Amino acid sequence: MFCPQCGSQNSNSATVCSACGAPMDNPYQASLAGAGPMGPGVDIPSYLAQAILTTLCCCLPFGIVAIVFAAQVKSKISVGDYEGARRSSDSARMWCWIAFGLGLVSNIIVGVLRTNLNVNHFGR
Repeated sequence: MFCPQCGSQNSNSATVCSACGAPMDNPYQASLAGAGPMGPGVDIPSYLAQAILTTLCCCLPFGIVAIVFAAQVKSKISVGDYEGARRSSDSARMWCWIAFGLGLVSNIIVGVLRTNLNVNHFGR
């Protein structure tokens, strides 16, 4: 069974986690917790595809920051650092949105400026 605190695997008869010392009163619940948000079956999104798209299409500097955080997620999960993986995932998502927002705003500004320049150029 898995520890509800740290997600490490323990024997089915364990009453205390061998890794962190957390009590494991209900073996059935402890096993289920291992498959939850803090256990080996955890599914923390990396946002790597979104980070790459925002880098290519929206805002290069902030997209690169998003890629760096997104790349950290899988490696942190593989070493059991689920909290660190969650923080990297949240940071990658935040930087993706920042890159998208700045890219959108800058493209609107460029579009308005091009329209104004074309109107002024042909209006003479």
